[in-house]
Amino acid sequence: MFDISNRMERGRLEIFSKPVKNLWNNWDIRVFVLSSLLVQILLIFFAAMRKRRSHKMIILFTWSLYLLADWVADFALGLLANSQGNDESDCPGGNNKPDVKIMASSGGPKHNIQKSTNNNILAFWAPFLLLHLGGPDTITAFAMEDNELWLRHLLGVIFEVGAAGYVFLLSLPKNRLLVPTLLIFIAGIIKYGERTYALYLASMDGFRDSMLKEPDPGPNYAKLMEEYQSKIEAGVPAQIVISPEPETHEIELEQEYLNEERMVRKAYEFFKTFKGLIVDLMFSFRDRAESRNDFLRWSPMHSFRVIEHELEFVYEVLFTKAAVIHSKRGYILRAICSFSIVVAFFLFFFTNKQDFLQLDVVISYTLLGGAIALDFMAFIMLLLSDWSIIKVKIPGLDKILPWIITKVPPYNQWSVSIMQYNLIDFCIPNHHKYWGRIADRTTYWGKFSEMFYIQKVLDCLHCKMISGLLQEMQYTYNVDVSEELKTFIYDELKKKTEIMKEPKAARSLCSCRGNWALEQNGYFSHFKENVEVEFDESLLRWHIATTLCYYTEEDIGKIPIVKKNTSNASNDLNKENEAVPISAAMHRQLSKFISDYMIYLLIMQPSMMSSSAVIGKIRFRDTCAEAKNFFLRKPFERWDRNIASALCSSLQDVEDEKEKEREAACKDLLSVNTEARPIDVKGDRSKSVLFDACILAKKLKEELKEGQRWALIGEVWVEMLSYTASKCDGIAHAQRLSKGGELLTFVWFLMAHLGLGEQYRIEAGHARAKLIVGK
Repeated sequence: MFDISNRMERGRLEIFSKPVKNLWNNWDIRVFVLSSLLVQILLIFFAAMRKRRSHKMIILFTWSLYLLADWVADFALGLLANSQGNDESDCPGGNNKPDVKIMASSGGPKHNIQKSTNNNILAFWAPFLLLHLGGPDTITAFAMEDNELWLRHLLGVIFEVGAAGYVFLLSLPKNRLLVPTLLIFIAGIIKYGERTYALYLASMDGFRDSMLKEPDPGPNYAKLMEEYQSKIEAGVPAQIVISPEPETHEIELEQEYLNEERMVRKAYEFFKTFKGLIVDLMFSFRDRAESRNDFLRWSPMHSFRVIEHELEFVYEVLFTKAAVIHSKRGYILRAICSFSIVVAFFLFFFTNKQDFLQLDVVISYTLLGGAIALDFMAFIMLLLSDWSIIKVKIPGLDKILPWIITKVPPYNQWSVSIMQYNLIDFCIPNHHKYWGRIADRTTYWGKFSEMFYIQKVLDCLHCKMISGLLQEMQYTYNVDVSEELKTFIYDELKKKTEIMKEPKAARSLCSCRGNWALEQNGYFSHFKENVEVEFDESLLRWHIATTLCYYTEEDIGKIPIVKKNTSNASNDLNKENEAVPISAAMHRQLSKFISDYMIYLLIMQPSMMSSSAVIGKIRFRDTCAEAKNFFLRKPFERWDRNIASALCSSLQDVEDEKEKEREAACKDLLSVNTEARPIDVKGDRSKSVLFDACILAKKLKEELKEGQRWALIGEVWVEMLSYTASKCDGIAHAQRLSKGGELLTFVWFLMAHLGLGEQYRIEAGHARAKLIVGK
């Protein structure tokens, strides 16, 4: 106690013992330099994975690596800079060797390494940190907001290069590693510069500027009128004849088959034009005609695959170095960078290293080997990217390389799944028994969270962000986007574009959110009150009604398959023996998928729902509160769980039991008498739409047969999906590309390619004006 008091009186309290501090001082720089390399190795793989996987843990881990990469490299460079310029008299213990003190930012004992050789090796390590700060080619920005910080990164380049240069200058003039150090310096500056320039190009100002063409003043109106006026004044008969620009006509072609290479090339052609969707660029009637003609003669699978490649180009321009690397200048700089690293390795290998510590030599070889390995991986990824199919023009290689690229797995460019979130499932009350609540959880993480009350603790601590993340992990799940779902969406959009061929008429369809489908099938008067309300309210009503119908259907699988005549869309669903493109059972399942996906967007991705987000969440919360109160007042039979069933039951058993509970819950809701309108009984203070949805479900079940019902519901949901896609901001669409992608973004691009977007505002080109002079 007396010793501690004396230490405090001397102004410092030694928390760590001297051996621990010496261990840290001997290893701090080495640990952080190697840690920086390790983070780069992990980042190059996980950054490429994030666009194909929408798993929360992968996204969280990638985000952590992205932040850690810069921090570790900056800190290590600071340690290197701080280690220079200390004279040998500071050496502890009276060591007579010329030592150098390598200190942390708070100060500390020096490393027992000879000053001359130490400065050489530290100067050699410094430019490797510039390489690491340049980052892998697979990620420059984690989110769109990072691109807007390009100016901050530019200042960072100046200061970090200055710090590395400071370490290098203090190693002169007797630096045996002068040439390899300079070569790594060149590579590091190139890499860091590439990243900063890529961030600028992907910023909204840079991206928008890259889309701007030369100003178009149009035909010289003043000159034409001056010539016309001069002829009139001279008494020469003259007239101006206007011949309008030839109209573009729809080209009727048979179904076209595309191989993978052809899809990539077509995707790049469309990418050069339609990347302007991100920044709300206007497109011409020619852009519409060319795109529409192609997509109308492709199959749904080919159309979605082309868009998949197109969005791959958009992703790489916004979040990677692709826009910088894939150019002649980029290829030259990358060749210089790779050459510098390899030559530096051989020069270091043949340098006399007898005075260096063996450990530092091993670390130097590790840094060189890591730099070569990362550069080689970057080269392979560059070679096997879609850009190589477009950019490589070398005879022979331009045939072999595309074949190799299209055969290398995995070739999915996004997660190929959509998230699902169901209101009724969320509102079913937890089991009254402790072990029953644990068994209710359909994932092992959910069981663990329930067992230790993690969710309740976070709610008590008001950790809303973490609590919301855990809730999303618990109540959402993903399903694969099947070929049937793609075909269903494509067919519905194709039907619209074939009916509405003119741009103005097609633009009007973008404001439809279920009413057009009801009108075309002759049911608008029956259900108009459910589509004329605000969009979020309409979405919740149809979602709950879809869920109620889904879980209370009987013998749906026995319905015969009928085919729909797409040439006459009016009253299709009223004809009993008319074929639908898929069976009623398939319509039922696809409607449920889209319904749950739309609610997921409304609650978990509100940025993609435009102005509906805030009021939509209020309605959702009020509806959930009313549903929970209803289920608590009228409980239904629950599975009797015990400790054995909670811990040992399979997830399939749990899901089967929960399916029965959902069916019971939906039947209870439909059993409520709804003769009086809910708003007349409750007023409009509560925004709940629970029993309005029950009325809609009952009407759907009473007035339509199963096949008619599910075909109509499916069409309404596709229309709501396309409405949301067109109203979502382009930046919000682009943001999701780095997190596995969204089906909504695919629908948005598909609508634009089929001519259904609101961005086609240039409806005429330049007319041909001729001055005709008489004799």
